[in-house]
Amino acid sequence: MRRLLALLVLTLGLAVQAVAQDLPEWRSTTVNDFAGLLTADDARVLERALTDLRDQTGVQGTVVTLTDRARYGGTDGLEPFATRLFNHWGVGDAARNDGFMLLVLSANREARIELGRGYSPEADILAQDIMRGTLLPAMRKDQASAGIRQTTDDIIRLIARPVAAGNPVTARESSRDWTGLAAFAAFGAILLAIARKAWRRRRCPQCNRSGVTTQRTPERQPLPDGGHMVAAQQITRHCPHCGWQESRSGALPRIAYYGAAGELLRQERNRDYRGPGPHGGGGGFGGGSSRGGGASGRW
Repeated sequence: MRRLLALLVLTLGLAVQAVAQDLPEWRSTTVNDFAGLLTADDARVLERALTDLRDQTGVQGTVVTLTDRARYGGTDGLEPFATRLFNHWGVGDAARNDGFMLLVLSANREARIELGRGYSPEADILAQDIMRGTLLPAMRKDQASAGIRQTTDDIIRLIARPVAAGNPVTARESSRDWTGLAAFAAFGAILLAIARKAWRRRRCPQCNRSGVTTQRTPERQPLPDGGHMVAAQQITRHCPHCGWQESRSGALPRIAYYGAAGELLRQERNRDYRGPGPHGGGGGFGGGSSRGGGASGRW
């Protein structure tokens, strides 16, 4: 019996490892058109839009097309596969978790807007509205390239940029007609999932009690003229029960320069804020993760 149990555990472990190894690696942090659904013009438009979004706001968004998910270990379903791929690549900033991924699977005839764990439940509802109102109608008309381009634009314009600016996302009027009771139930389920995730994030890894606090402090670097610059922040997590503490430095998307009196002089893009990608070096994804939020669709 013990030998059989050990064999089952080993088999399960190998299966999980195989799934992780099967996931595709990114070639670009903006557009990975593995299924060849995009026209050259639309691919260039998407690359520019996603690059501008990253440079101007620090938000990382990526578009991925695949023929099917089974060949990449995605036999467990669209949603877990999308979340696994998102987290494997580390889309978005690790501190803010505001990245997004638009995943389109041509042979499976399904798509997913995967959002980083930093987005609110309202963003999930709006993502579903974008999925139903923009992408799925285009896919049903065999207008994949235009649909992917417009869907990405909607995500950037209606979700990513408002959140980056500190504004709440608001569902479009069309979404209010179909949500009804189902949307209310989904909203409650999402809130419960977020609460559970938040509780886990606040649980101390040393004493296993909840209540870990996170403090972010800008790191000031003095300048010769008496002013200072801020290019990073110190992120400190502390457990009030057992005293456990960890600190790390995280780059900010923009460098701010201040005068001797503390006045803001100017800001510029921080080229060091993105973490290294799986291929090493700078310019990769930032280590973000998803809780499984977003929206799915099939045509």
